[in-house]
Amino acid sequence: MRPRRAPAALLAGLGVLLAASLVVGLVLLVTDDDPSGPPCNGHAELCSRSYDEVAFAATHNSMSAAAERGWFFPDQPDGIVAQLDHGIRVLLVDSWYGQRTDRPGVVATAGSRRSDGIAEANGEFGEIAVRAALRARGASRLAPRGPITPYLCHAMCELGSTPWLQSLEDTRAWLDEHPREVVTMFVQDIVTPEDTAEVFTEAGLLPYVYTPTSRSPDRWPTLGEMIDSGHRLVVLMEEHGGGSAYPWLLQGFDRVQDTPYLFASAADFTCTANRGPADASIFLVNHWIDAKTRPAAHALEVNARDVLLPRLQECEAERGRLPNYVAVDYYNRGDLLDVVDELNGF
Repeated sequence: MRPRRAPAALLAGLGVLLAASLVVGLVLLVTDDDPSGPPCNGHAELCSRSYDEVAFAATHNSMSAAAERGWFFPDQPDGIVAQLDHGIRVLLVDSWYGQRTDRPGVVATAGSRRSDGIAEANGEFGEIAVRAALRARGASRLAPRGPITPYLCHAMCELGSTPWLQSLEDTRAWLDEHPREVVTMFVQDIVTPEDTAEVFTEAGLLPYVYTPTSRSPDRWPTLGEMIDSGHRLVVLMEEHGGGSAYPWLLQGFDRVQDTPYLFASAADFTCTANRGPADASIFLVNHWIDAKTRPAAHALEVNARDVLLPRLQECEAERGRLPNYVAVDYYNRGDLLDVVDELNGF
């Protein structure tokens, strides 16, 4: 007697049941592997940690990028959005007033601090190098035109500039597309708090900015709380905070303590207290060689794990605080992102 075949409907039903079982199994497997839920800055474990209990990869002179047109003496390989894409979460930028000129693409440093910018550039890069760069850009005799507006420049806007509004609009678009990320901007501010607030407002960033609560102004929320609230952009100002008018423009060196930042070689690195009070909750470690010759090669040396990690561990032991902002040049050289993960326990 020939065996009876199972009805087609029964076979189809068994197939559906098997497929459903596989899906449930995969869901359980994923849930078992990551029981903490969605990530915060790439890791679910960071969601329950307060902002000052997390280490973040940071870039020095974030706007000064070799891949961006017109930047002399760049400190980073690419621009701010690319840095965010690659895992940088703290951007150290300089805001200046600039003015368009008769030379297309060349911006003149403007305002009362122009002489300060020239002195800073000469001191950092050397007068001969500055003069050579200005000649190369045809910027020795510029005719400024149009309104004075905020730019991101390092000392002299003639040596490189980015319109700040455009940069902030790009940052807002990035935040829109990455809802589980907390980002910080630490501004060396020549631009006034009023004009800074205006450009952030125009860029549409006010819904994102973090403002301390009046009840606990010194308490940092967890990354999860910041993400859930939507207020996940921390804005710190080196010189002038926003006061009661703009409480989200935080006075930087009331909340941050740092290390020195002028080092001729890796052998000169120290963890000595520099700016900010000793009880400031955020610890910024400045980790770069202050020389404008071969900056990428210097970064490859000092961003290497066997140089970077021991220094961070030494600073943590000496200062009694986790290095929260690990700021480097040419972040893509060496092992910055891996070392920051290691500081966070990953």
